[in-house]
Amino acid sequence: MANDNQIAFLCSRLKELREKNGCTMDDMAKKIDVLEGLKPGTGMNKSSISRVEGGKTAEKTLLEMARKYCKVFGMSESQTEQFLRGEKVAVPDTSALLKNSQLIDELNKEYSKVVIPKVVVDELDNIKNKNSGSLGRKAWEVIRGISYGSRTILMEYNGDADEDNEDCKIIYIAQEASDTYHCKVDIITEDTDYSAYLKGHESVSALHLREYMATKQDLINMTKLARIDAYYADSYEECEEPTADEVNAYLQDGNTLIISAVRNNRVTIEQRKEKIKWLIQLGADVNKRDCSRRYFPALSHAVQMKDYEMFMFLLLECKANPNVGSRNPFDAGKVRQKNEGNMPLMIAAWEGKKDFVIALCEDERTSINQQDANGFTALMKACMNGHFENNKEKHTWDIRKILIDAGADQKIVDIDGKTAADWVSEYHESGPTRKQFNRGSNKNSQKRGNRRW
Repeated sequence: MANDNQIAFLCSRLKELREKNGCTMDDMAKKIDVLEGLKPGTGMNKSSISRVEGGKTAEKTLLEMARKYCKVFGMSESQTEQFLRGEKVAVPDTSALLKNSQLIDELNKEYSKVVIPKVVVDELDNIKNKNSGSLGRKAWEVIRGISYGSRTILMEYNGDADEDNEDCKIIYIAQEASDTYHCKVDIITEDTDYSAYLKGHESVSALHLREYMATKQDLINMTKLARIDAYYADSYEECEEPTADEVNAYLQDGNTLIISAVRNNRVTIEQRKEKIKWLIQLGADVNKRDCSRRYFPALSHAVQMKDYEMFMFLLLECKANPNVGSRNPFDAGKVRQKNEGNMPLMIAAWEGKKDFVIALCEDERTSINQQDANGFTALMKACMNGHFENNKEKHTWDIRKILIDAGADQKIVDIDGKTAADWVSEYHESGPTRKQFNRGSNKNSQKRGNRRW
């Protein structure tokens, strides 16, 4: 470790662990005494704990105490190693970031630093420019989501100019990070086998994304979770049941089991509904957001999928909360960048999905005038994207009228002081917002403060 920032990071993690378990410093001292076979109060004391959590002990002592903290709270060996990731640096590769575009946020929660290889950013940029479909959009979302700072660092490749193997370049950067920060490094990967290239790099190891997700969630068996995710039938009596922790766990792609069922249009709607009801009976949270792309709950995913039957099933039968908006659970500092607070009604209004908007407006629970982090209401989003008149040729509906009839406030202003009427005027002047601010435009990014629509 031997790095002041990393030591401070581990100290803060120890304090957080103790406090989350409702333990005072005095209590902690007594628990450690018991762990070591001593009479409570005869060995450690409050001052000892304060010195550890304040970073006033030797590094070796800090690490020894960290392991004792983990034992006191019943952590397994693998969970302890997970907790001690604070000693390490994470280096995600392209495959892992494309699989889970919010991975950097998650890694920052456990690792002292996350190093982003410049070769990975270049590869993502190349994918973004050459692919107009979902792969290109994912690459763009990853690039836009990176916030460099003291713990998320961009690192150039300074090795052999003749090296053309991207994996070797990533390993070189990982080794540089290890040498710079005096710690071990985990390369987080989805589909690359680094084992052949890692010989001789004792401080660098590869961690498969599935293994990372498993230890991150304290899950022992991600393979079991994958089996449950893949299982569809008319009845789920024969399916192995997930535990209380597993039923709300994140899959490898960052979705929950419920969200995965919502998005799986390769299976009949009846089987998907039965699975979701079964999962809810076992304790699954129908409102839990994904941690993969936009932090949406299942209801918002149904809107995105244009699956009205699934949407109504979630809203009425499963009692999904229509006011659960997108929210980044890993970094509150990225509110505006990630468009936090984007609710199902806003998504439906933005896309001009009339039936979805009507259903949400008719639900007495729906907050019609809720604003997202940019100050946008559903009414504004409908107006900025041209959904303020019925036009069969343009395939648009007068979503504005539906919302106003439901009680939408036309006087609300966004963070730039614009009303819904102002957005109608801007639409007439410049066209749809989705065209004004399309991805890849530096001018547009600067104009809207790097917001995500």
